[in-house]
Amino acid sequence: MSEQMESSTIAPSFDELPGPDMDCESPGLGPSTETSEFTPTCTLHLAHDHITLSDVDEHEDEDMDPGSIAATRGSEDAASSSQMRDDTRSGLGPETELEADRTATIEEIKIAEEFIRLLKQASLETSGLDANTIHRLHHPIEAPLDIDDPDLLLSIEIFLSVTNASQVTYTAVRSAILHHYPENTILTFDQVKSKIAELSGVVPIIQDMCVNTCLAYTGPFAELDQCPTCGEPRYDTTSNGKKRIACQEFHTIPVGPQLQALWRSREGATAMHHRSRRTHEILEWLREHNNQLYEYDDIYHGSAYLKAVLENQIGTDDMVLLMSIDGAQLYESKASDCWIYIWVVLDLAPELHYKKKHVLPGGFIPGPHKPKNLDSFLFPGLGHLMALQKDGLYIWDASDEHTFRSNPFLAMVTADGPGMAHVNGLVGHHGAQGCRLYCPLKGRHKAGGPHYYPALLKPVDYEVDGCDHDDVSWCTLMPLSPEQYAENLVYVRTSPNDTQYKAHCKQTGIAKPSILSGLSRILLPPTCCVLDLMHLASLNIPDLLIPLFRGMLECDKDDDKSEWDWVVLVGEIWQIHGKMVADARPYLPGSFDRPSRNPAEKISSGYKAKEFLNYVYGFLPALLRPILPEKYWRNFCKLVLAVRIFHQCKLTSAQLKLAHTTMLEFIEEFELLYYQRLPSRLHFCRPCTHTLGHLGPEVVRLGPLIYYTQWKMERTIGNLGEEIKQPSNPYANLSQRGLRRSQVNAVKIMVPHLGVLGEKDNSQDEKTVQLNSGYNLRHPRQKAGQHIRAVGEVNAIRRYMIDHRLLTSMAAKDWDPKLAKWARLGLPNGQIARSVYGEGKRTDENVRMSRNVKLDINGTTHFGEVQYYFQAETGHAQSSALAVIRLYSEPDAIILQRSYNTVWMCHPQGDAALMVVDIENIIAVVGMIPEPFYGGAGAGEQAERSDRFFVVEKTGLEVGLMVGKLQSVEND
Repeated sequence: MSEQMESSTIAPSFDELPGPDMDCESPGLGPSTETSEFTPTCTLHLAHDHITLSDVDEHEDEDMDPGSIAATRGSEDAASSSQMRDDTRSGLGPETELEADRTATIEEIKIAEEFIRLLKQASLETSGLDANTIHRLHHPIEAPLDIDDPDLLLSIEIFLSVTNASQVTYTAVRSAILHHYPENTILTFDQVKSKIAELSGVVPIIQDMCVNTCLAYTGPFAELDQCPTCGEPRYDTTSNGKKRIACQEFHTIPVGPQLQALWRSREGATAMHHRSRRTHEILEWLREHNNQLYEYDDIYHGSAYLKAVLENQIGTDDMVLLMSIDGAQLYESKASDCWIYIWVVLDLAPELHYKKKHVLPGGFIPGPHKPKNLDSFLFPGLGHLMALQKDGLYIWDASDEHTFRSNPFLAMVTADGPGMAHVNGLVGHHGAQGCRLYCPLKGRHKAGGPHYYPALLKPVDYEVDGCDHDDVSWCTLMPLSPEQYAENLVYVRTSPNDTQYKAHCKQTGIAKPSILSGLSRILLPPTCCVLDLMHLASLNIPDLLIPLFRGMLECDKDDDKSEWDWVVLVGEIWQIHGKMVADARPYLPGSFDRPSRNPAEKISSGYKAKEFLNYVYGFLPALLRPILPEKYWRNFCKLVLAVRIFHQCKLTSAQLKLAHTTMLEFIEEFELLYYQRLPSRLHFCRPCTHTLGHLGPEVVRLGPLIYYTQWKMERTIGNLGEEIKQPSNPYANLSQRGLRRSQVNAVKIMVPHLGVLGEKDNSQDEKTVQLNSGYNLRHPRQKAGQHIRAVGEVNAIRRYMIDHRLLTSMAAKDWDPKLAKWARLGLPNGQIARSVYGEGKRTDENVRMSRNVKLDINGTTHFGEVQYYFQAETGHAQSSALAVIRLYSEPDAIILQRSYNTVWMCHPQGDAALMVVDIENIIAVVGMIPEPFYGGAGAGEQAERSDRFFVVEKTGLEVGLMVGKLQSVEND
């Protein structure tokens, strides 16, 4: 592949992302929030992301990198004695420089380095796998999996059909079949489970761990009989040493056999070729378009991936992986932490990433406490991966029936903020240099306070050693390179004592080397440790803004809440506000799978990430408009605009410029409006507001953010948790369910027709008419055509027929339309649009209005209410599918402009607004929510309730399609 690109330059779709001072064209994008103190005049360059083939063989300049700590020391002796101690001690800052649950010792570095050393030496022979499994990794079966025994096939089908039920259910079904057909040989539950494991080739690696989850007995801990952290014994002492039985075990599910299974059917292998096909297309595009990308719709558009391809780090036959790790609370009412990690195969098309059978379980770390040494638990799985990277994984490709060697490449690792600090070895988000992407921003802490905050602006009347640097511009905050990271890591590793170690951690932002450094095929740490849009936008930002608007954020002793003029969600207003959110439920389509509950009642009791997503970025721009002072409201709308764009699966370069520029404006204005350079408000500047500024450059580097979020992990945790059948031993049961999931997935991929019993296939549904471009008409439908009597509808249909030259004006005057109405339309994005014709027949209180749609008519956005759908003969081979729509008015231009296009406030209209459109003009189902009314209490609202509605689109709608949570007939 790279051989064909002898003179290409890989660049992002634009040479630079603009800073806040640069103009971006956007309809309705009004003047900036009225703040004048911070007016940067810079551009955020992405030159380090430009790639040229001539760079591949060039070596880095031997001169010391100015971004490294080593360079800042110049020629001075870093280990010099009292002068060094004086320099570092004055700026050492809080003793809790590292995360509170981490003990910063040089011994920790030694242990981390030993894990890395052992990881580099990993082999399949030392991985804990049996000889047969190792043989299959090097000598795959070169034939499709053919289950030709009908009784075995029936046994497996029954097992897959009741997989979420109990063993008793399978046994009951088996007994019923044998009662009627005693000659059949239906396997017992244990037999079929064992057979699936055998067919899949997936076996676990089971190893010992501390009962308190301090560590796993792997790597340098492998020979210990007692936990060095808590002192608990490794083995059960009741056997008096006669039999060594581990007190606790954990499961690792090796990725190799799971990857082999993906290729062992023609359908699976074809799907796995997606990456090579798309990469070739993208490289061809770059060659033909002056090396410029104008849109990003896959990770393969990311400059990091393209550079790795051109430098032959990723070959055509290699597979590209993402590892995602997160903690899970199995029960809300008691401590039940456990940690799970999964593998996502990035060779597959994005819409397949979220499918249950394509998410590969990696390992399960039992609780109830979180692991203190995560490296020890990751070591078996990463050791297995390293062995495959060194020796190769041999794959039989069923699509062309040949065997090839693949060296898996780990492109990305994702986790939430605290979890990522354990993986990447950085100091964590409260550290002096706490950015998870390792940018050079130094934090500031309150005098004597324990935590650093990423404030760009220097506080007034503020003299804190090591924190009183001048204002920082975003232009200077590109993440440091792996080379700079490596130099700074050496500085930390060579710390001669604990005091120096703490000082060096503070100076560099590094606590220990990352275990990921032991892998040979990987984007170099920390660049492989990526952002997580899910936690950031759906949890972290709401956790800052909602308490801010409620006045619930901590108020420093030197601050005064009476000066917080942004506090509006209090008292009666808060109760009215919460009720409006809850009352909006009937106006939200069923495809908004989790409508937000009343935040005044439920926000502290398990409010879900998707609820926050809909509430904050769907409802709040309109709900806050009447009550929040305009300067704060407009600043918030900038955040909403950018977040909505960053949740898209496809971004044009113009959209990316707009989102990045607007986000930087939000961040800088946020500090001026709320923090106001007051030392007492430094805690307003949280790591999440800083991280927002990195979103734009990360799209250029890695592709759309939505493809590497934790939504995949959240879904895996959710559906595995639902399968737990033994609450008395949930951790062991969770591990077993995860192992069974991996084995079942492997068999289902190798035999695609398995496990589809009971699954609805609308393409074969006699009540569904398949149309072009992924649309389909769905019942109910009138049995026979009927004459349309409503004058407005008749006129709208006639206008359409005349405009499309299906009738002459003369003939249309006497034309009496007769048609059969359809109630529902399936859209390509997975939503189901209903109609007045369909919904008008429903009387149940739980109906979710799905008849309001977003339309693209000649490149212009409109919103309308569908009256019904119908088919009309147009002289083509297939009759046209059309919809009668009652358009809403154009949005309030002033509100739209002042909200940066985030609040579309529209009036319903009469028959004059009826029109007929082709169904392909309908692009999404939306919610139309009544304009908020606070009973006259809102300073910016009208005296009486209006008849206007505001639009709510589902943020991250395309993710819902990929996850597979499409609107079901039942919900519809």
